[in-house]
Amino acid sequence: MKTNAIFSIFLILIVASIGFFTSGCDEGYSSQTSVPVETGHEGHNHAPGEHGKAAPAVEPGHEGHDHGPGEHGLVSDEHETEELDWCGEHFVPESACTKCNPALIAQFKESGDWCAGHDVPESQCRPCNPGLQFPQEMILQERELEEAAHAVEVSLFFRPNASVCATNDALIQFASAQTVSRCGISTVQTRSALLETAIEAPAEVVFDESKTTVITSTVPGLVSRWMVSPGDVVSAGEPLAKVQSPEVARLQATLLAAHASYTAEKNELMRSEKLRANSLISDSEFERQASRSEQAKSEFQSAHGLLLAAGVAQSDIEELLNTGTISNQFILRASGAGVVVDRIAQIGELLDAGRAFAVLADPSAMWIEARLSEEQIRQVSPGQMLTFATDGRGQARVGGEIIWVSRFLDQHSRTGTVRARVIDPYHGLHAGEFGRASIIGREDRSIVLVDKDAVQWEGCCNVVFVKETIDRYRPRKVEIIDGEGPYYQVVNGLNAGEEVVVDGSFLLKTELKKSSIGAGCCGLEPTS
Repeated sequence: MKTNAIFSIFLILIVASIGFFTSGCDEGYSSQTSVPVETGHEGHNHAPGEHGKAAPAVEPGHEGHDHGPGEHGLVSDEHETEELDWCGEHFVPESACTKCNPALIAQFKESGDWCAGHDVPESQCRPCNPGLQFPQEMILQERELEEAAHAVEVSLFFRPNASVCATNDALIQFASAQTVSRCGISTVQTRSALLETAIEAPAEVVFDESKTTVITSTVPGLVSRWMVSPGDVVSAGEPLAKVQSPEVARLQATLLAAHASYTAEKNELMRSEKLRANSLISDSEFERQASRSEQAKSEFQSAHGLLLAAGVAQSDIEELLNTGTISNQFILRASGAGVVVDRIAQIGELLDAGRAFAVLADPSAMWIEARLSEEQIRQVSPGQMLTFATDGRGQARVGGEIIWVSRFLDQHSRTGTVRARVIDPYHGLHAGEFGRASIIGREDRSIVLVDKDAVQWEGCCNVVFVKETIDRYRPRKVEIIDGEGPYYQVVNGLNAGEEVVVDGSFLLKTELKKSSIGAGCCGLEPTS
């Protein structure tokens, strides 16, 4: 009895296993053949009973289509693509794709699986079967989700388009031309242009060094009083600070002594010249006096130059010569016009010779210095245009012209400096501002310019709506990069001269979203 019971259980398990595998095979077959939908068949002339017939199992070649290896599906591996049996170009099984292999059309028509209205097999016709989905699509979507979960992507430009887009080339049909007018739909014609490339890099605003003055002194000095503040506009010769320096008193004394000696020798030379004219002295005696006079003059000019280098202005030196008053205090003056950018010396601080007291600059003259990588700097040359946006100004940009490209790289960061002159007279920049520079270049490649308002992010792709007739519009997936002014550059997906929707493009976008509220003002008819 025990043996019979065990044998009965074993038979039951075998029968259950056979039933499980049989049902699995049936289920897998039914998922490959679409269930016919007997509604929405306007516009094609297939006969009743032609829906729902399975596509013939054919293993054709790929002649007659121009996609290359690895372009079918989302998987780059050739064996995985073949295993999926998927045509990523037309979103149907590769072995049954009549677009890639027109030789299959006759077989589908003979089997009665053909939609004459849309010129595709009925089992692949998405307008006739809106809920049609192949098992390969689910596999591809799962792989995309897995790859997205593990991928870390940082983009400074635009989100990439999805490889599989259900709404690409769908057809939006308005009820009438009057409906289009009431919805405020307007279009513009696209035009071609040369592709512009942009190199982006971190950058900083600095003063134009050719118009920047550093106020220094060749003698040790101590600031006893500042007479200007940072931000003050000063003119040449205007007082900046009172400085005390014992060395200046010594230089003043040297100057007075040299001036007295030079004056005496110069007067003696004038007398010697009169005596020689009357033949009262020899020529040699006159020449010796002329030499002593030149020596005294040189000593006076040397002392004069040392005072100027110390920071004493010419007007103050002339006053010293007139009064003969020696002091260890002098006025430090601006050597040129500009804005006081910085007061470096602190009151009461004794600065060594050569140390900077203050910095003056021309606020209208600015440079933008960008740090480019080794690869980027090879693509840049003087004369190219540059745009700069600071971190605190959002999308506001300032233009510049590159005037210098570094010929050496930093040994640690391996970057080089590119310097541009700001050409916008009303830039409003401040030295020390950080931001990003974009260097514009042109390539010998034609692209299409499209108005930025015409491009919409549909949820998985950037799309524009191309006008076919006054009441019919088709969404088109496009690859875009940034462009100048109000235009994007379309590198793929659009031809010059096509009309695209600008005003009302967002309205058409809502018609593509399955979650749109209400019936809408137009109909959406996806195509295969």
